[in-house]
Amino acid sequence: MRMQKRPDPEEVRRTRDFYDWWAPFYDATNWLAARLRGASDFTERRKAVERLGLAPGMRVLEVSCGTGTNLPLLSEGVGQVGLVTGIDISARMLRRCRNKLRRKSDEASLLLGDAAKLPFADGSFDAVFHHGGIAEFPNKRAAIAEMARVARPGGKVVICDPGLPFDRPVRWINRQLLKLQPAYAAPPPVRHLPKTAQSVHVSWIRGDAWYLLEFVKA
Repeated sequence: MRMQKRPDPEEVRRTRDFYDWWAPFYDATNWLAARLRGASDFTERRKAVERLGLAPGMRVLEVSCGTGTNLPLLSEGVGQVGLVTGIDISARMLRRCRNKLRRKSDEASLLLGDAAKLPFADGSFDAVFHHGGIAEFPNKRAAIAEMARVARPGGKVVICDPGLPFDRPVRWINRQLLKLQPAYAAPPPVRHLPKTAQSVHVSWIRGDAWYLLEFVKA
């Protein structure tokens, strides 16, 4: 059995402090990066959410929900009888998230917490979503294991993050943007998937600048 590295509390604190600092600029930088790549931030987010295969009445969790841009799309998928939950390590991100949901009259259950220690029982959700940030996690394997743990058997897990494709030429703009974030040059974290991950598939979104890693929990 492979032992999981225990998160360094200092690494976790640095990650939290970074996202607290970035919160006011988060939406604008994502929009700008998408435009520079010739993509629409909203369209690409919807494309990723659609891979979850949501239906009315489902329970869906977004890990690292940030400022909540994806939550209305998740709510749209599960309908009024469904349940949307978001968790993030940054209190400042969650404050902006609450304000955004209030303006849009959307509802979601929001929690402050660590992706590597999700405060939910096994199999609590029909689908689990993560969109951006896992490259910065102190313990990627633990976070992905937690996403799989809280998904029900047969549930879908979708993980998206910046990365360079390995099966086609890399666009110049993508190489330049990733120089600003060297952590995102790593390949999709397929090697970190738990044994319960089945039907694993990797595709590319956002102008071939983000991977979309999806699997079904056995």
